[in-house]
Amino acid sequence: MSIRTYAVNCNDAWLNTEGDDISGSYVKYKDHQEVVAALEARCAALAAENAALKQSEKEFNNFCRQEYYGWEDNFTETPATDALLAEVRAQGVDMARNAMIDFVDGEVGPNKNVPGLIRGAEICVSIAEQLREGGNQ
Repeated sequence: MSIRTYAVNCNDAWLNTEGDDISGSYVKYKDHQEVVAALEARCAALAAENAALKQSEKEFNNFCRQEYYGWEDNFTETPATDALLAEVRAQGVDMARNAMIDFVDGEVGPNKNVPGLIRGAEICVSIAEQLREGGNQ
């Protein structure tokens, strides 16, 4: 996966320049966002697969413990996966908070005080911080 690069041509607007220029040091924001979105989707898919693998490991250990009394659990440590999943969860909470704020701004009116929704948004900020700090392992 790569991002198209563009060179600045003083005689032409670089935004109108088409084609790759490997010596160029500029990228179009849209091109960058497309690549980032694709990478985020791949990362989320990997995180989901890792979460399923961790769950199957727990189920396997439970089965072995039932069959053999002396079985000792030995779970695989996955700190990078745990951190990624925590960030994905936190982003979901951030999305809920943003939806509450957008609702108040769009439906009720900007700068209006809606105590229940404001408190809900504050709780979302707190939950997202806890998730990012590893509070839901």
